[in-house]
Amino acid sequence: MSRADFYQLKSNDPASRYPLLCRLLEKCLGVGQQVYIICRDEAEALHLNQYIWAFKPDSFIPHICAHEEAQAIVVLGHTSTPAAAQPHHHEICINLSQALAPEKFDRIIELVVQETEMLQTARDHYAKYNELGRTMQYHKL
Repeated sequence: MSRADFYQLKSNDPASRYPLLCRLLEKCLGVGQQVYIICRDEAEALHLNQYIWAFKPDSFIPHICAHEEAQAIVVLGHTSTPAAAQPHHHEICINLSQALAPEKFDRIIELVVQETEMLQTARDHYAKYNELGRTMQYHKL
């Protein structure tokens, strides 16, 4: 059954999503799940690439950017990433963008902060995913 999870943070700073993102990635890796992260744009993907490497000195989250030739369990893309460069798995998509995540993923995760535009986008995405028949989960942190 396909599912959509929304994690609502107390902060209004979009960057406050990154520590939670890395903790979610660690959990996904722990159970062998593949993850595609959709960033707002290429600049955020490049920034997040560096952030993940520096997240914890004693942690290792193997990841690549979608345009790289290598393979990894975590792939960073953005809304302009061509479909051919996106991963072929259908497991988890963590959506940091304003666009809806592709329907092909079994689980979609959205990380929401207390910023007006982001809250409205989350409401719109919640309604659309629900309309598409996904099981909806909401987590207030």
